[in-house]
Formats: sequence, C-alpha cells, structure tokens
Amino acid sequence: CWFSAEHAAKDSGIAADVAKTVGLNLPLNDATKAQYEKMVTLGLGGLDKSGIAELTFKGRHG
Repeated sequence: CWFSAEHAAKDSGIAADVAKTVGLNLPLNDATKAQYEKMVTLGLGGLDKSGIAELTFKGRHG
C-alpha cells in the first residue's frame, strides 16, 4: 500500500489537532509527524513511509 509522506504529514497533523482538543498526548504521532514534515521540506514528500530511511541514509533514493 503506497501512501505519500505528504499525505501522512497532513493526516498526522489532523490527529495531533484532534488529540490536543481532547487533552491527549500522542508522542509517537508527534515524532512521526516531524519525520514526515522533514521529508516534505526536503522535497521527499512524494515518497512513501520507506522514504524515512532517506533521512538516515542520505543519497539512497535513486
């Protein structure tokens, strides 16, 4: 199943907003949201979740 980092960042943001309104703390969501947002900033938003490896292993995306 392919789901872009750009869409994941958007959905993680929605989850964070909803959690905040009901007083929930979602640290894993916050961490993944930050990674997806970083991917988008670096121009990797079109990659799926496996693209997170590009943040760790620079230059691996061909």
